[in-house]
Order: sequence, then C-alpha cells, then structure tokens
Amino acid sequence: MLGADRTWSPERVTELLGENCGDNPSDYSLGRDHGLVEFFWQRSAPELPWEGSHFSVQAHRLGWGDPEMVNPLLRERYGIVAASVAFADVAALLEARGVALVEVPYQPDPDEMSMFWQPDSHAVVSVITGDYFASPGHRRIGDVYKIQSPAFLAP
Repeated sequence: MLGADRTWSPERVTELLGENCGDNPSDYSLGRDHGLVEFFWQRSAPELPWEGSHFSVQAHRLGWGDPEMVNPLLRERYGIVAASVAFADVAALLEARGVALVEVPYQPDPDEMSMFWQPDSHAVVSVITGDYFASPGHRRIGDVYKIQSPAFLAP
C-alpha cells in the first residue's frame, strides 16, 4: 500500500497516511483505520514494541459513496476511485503481470464469498459471490470485498 506493509511501525504508517484515523487499541493489539485501508499490530507484553500482523483494503467501503473514505494520499496518487471494483478486472490485470491467484474455500459460507490467495505475497482477495454481501447500488456479485496481506492460507 504505497510502499507500506505489515512490517511498518504504527508511527511510520501514520507519517505516510496521516493522523486522521480511528484507533482500536489494547495492551496487546492495535488496529488503525485509515478509511479504505486498515493496519494491525500485536505485541506479547505492553512494554514491548508493536509488531505488524497485516493490513487490509476494505474495498466494500467504496460503495458508501464517501470520497473522504479514500485517504487523501491515495486520491492524489490514483484519482477518483470507483464505487466498486470488479474482481474480473483485478484478475485480468494480475494475469497480464504474471501474478497467479489460487482459489481457496471460504469456510463460513462458500455461496456468499470466494477467496483468492496469492502464494508469493500471501495476500487474499475476497470476492462477493452471493446476495448477503451484495448491496443494490453499492456492491455487486463479482466485486472485490476486501484484500488482506498477508493471510497465511494453504490452498
């Protein structure tokens, strides 16, 4: 995400994406919500430094129609972001770049969501496949719901 990944400290992510974020802290975990993008850290004791666990892009939030949902730096870099992202477009772009995706089961309800794992990066793309996650006018079947990196799954 603009060069940031799970190895970045909370302070470094804040330097990049700004202080306008929601915190979800405890002594042992920290989540920072930067609108479209969230970063997460953990530690085994309150006196220890944070260790990044993952970040996610909550693509389903684009359907809310709030341009402020997309971080200003992302808007500056990529312009206006569509209200939904079709997985077919993402898959075609990745295929053209030689990036493989492996479908893995979505255990809670395979009729509602599909998951595609990228073995090299350990990222997972979640795709809406049923009506439960779809929302008329906002999210459609076939849209990307979220991307999480890393997600340690085995196909």
